Amino acid sequence: MPKAAIYIRVSTQDQIENYSIEVQKERLTAFCKAKGFDIYNTYIDGGFSGSTLDRPDLKRMLQDLNNIDAVIVYKLDRLSRSQKDTLQLIEEHFLKNNIDFISITETLDTSTPFGKAMIGILSVFAQLERETIAERMRMGHIKRAENGLRGMGGDYDPAGYIRNDGKLTLNEEEAVHVKRAFDLYEQYHSITKVQEKLKEEGFEVWRFRRYRDILVNKLYIGYVSFAGQHYKGKHKAIISENQFERVQELIQRHKGNNAHKAKTALLSGIITCQKCGESYVSYSTGNKNKRNPKSYYYYTCRARRFPSEYDEKCQNKIWNKQKLESLVINALKNITFKKAKSQKKERTINFEKLIKDVDKKMERILELYALNTNISADLLDQQISKLNKEKESLIIKQQKNQIENRNISPVLLSKVTADFDKMEFQDKQAVVNKFIEEIYIDGDNVIIDWRF
Repeated sequence: MPKAAIYIRVSTQDQIENYSIEVQKERLTAFCKAKGFDIYNTYIDGGFSGSTLDRPDLKRMLQDLNNIDAVIVYKLDRLSRSQKDTLQLIEEHFLKNNIDFISITETLDTSTPFGKAMIGILSVFAQLERETIAERMRMGHIKRAENGLRGMGGDYDPAGYIRNDGKLTLNEEEAVHVKRAFDLYEQYHSITKVQEKLKEEGFEVWRFRRYRDILVNKLYIGYVSFAGQHYKGKHKAIISENQFERVQELIQRHKGNNAHKAKTALLSGIITCQKCGESYVSYSTGNKNKRNPKSYYYYTCRARRFPSEYDEKCQNKIWNKQKLESLVINALKNITFKKAKSQKKERTINFEKLIKDVDKKMERILELYALNTNISADLLDQQISKLNKEKESLIIKQQKNQIENRNISPVLLSKVTADFDKMEFQDKQAVVNKFIEEIYIDGDNVIIDWRF
């Protein structure tokens, strides 16, 4: 008996329009029974737009294609509202793996030439609807910017301002903070130094990147922007245009000094401080004498490198870059199956059941919303978002568990041992990330969490 994957997607509006999870599941199950399909699994994405393929259960279904003979949906737009994405899924994933795609509402079946042709036609109309909506939204954003109003996307107020009835008004306390940041940068030419001075003056210090974004944002000289274009805004400026231009010149002068450091840091992004939980970052110091330049490279805890951003400066060890990387590379070269298996315990968690339990919770919430109009849409979205995050976390853990239980061939291990030093930097970094989940630094102790 052929095996079918049932795929269901639903959003809040779909629930109102009778595309609920329960309705789709009932009709798809009945279809499978009538056509003689054995249901391999049911994949449910609740609260996700059809304009993107970034959906947890869609990804999970694509990983299971070797186990199924057909993918069945209630309606074509349940799969995607994008023509490109729809055809990509059908042609690059389903048909290439000899998997039929069936939409029961449009009676489409890719096992027939007519069904293939009709799917292409219907995909065009699905994308047309999406692009029409997107164009209307884009024109609305442009019109708003031309009228001097900032786009209201996101759930945050820009530093120095408060959103009030669609307009920006000054947040006096933060405006002083922003103005002081510009003044200090002109004086010290360093965001790190700006953070130190602001902390000394009693300000709540923000992250390095936030100051960097503020210093190049024309919002603070009275402009709003959309799609790379700037328009005169109706809000009050915090700094003068002359000061803004002076700061831009300073930023351009110092731009690029740190651009290539991360590219030469083999362990970038996978080191965690065991003492405070922050990540380790790479940096360099040295003699800038043009005749005899010499640099020294290190890894250090972020809370030690940028103490102004934290309540306390972390005192965990600063590691010499070459020494730490050599230690990790030697551990990688000397790894054995016995050592790898000793660091991981076998897991017997039934992730599939846990994921289905989350789907059931989602179904109950959406059914409750459909029956009770007193429940706010915002509350529903919060609950659905929470369950989707829980589901995504379970899927990630399931995938990680599968990786951990997968055997690494002796050939691959021997290749790493023999050829690692000859590899290009990008290839070395790819190997390190393939074998290492995380590195924890606790003073002189370096703890490596392997991926298998």
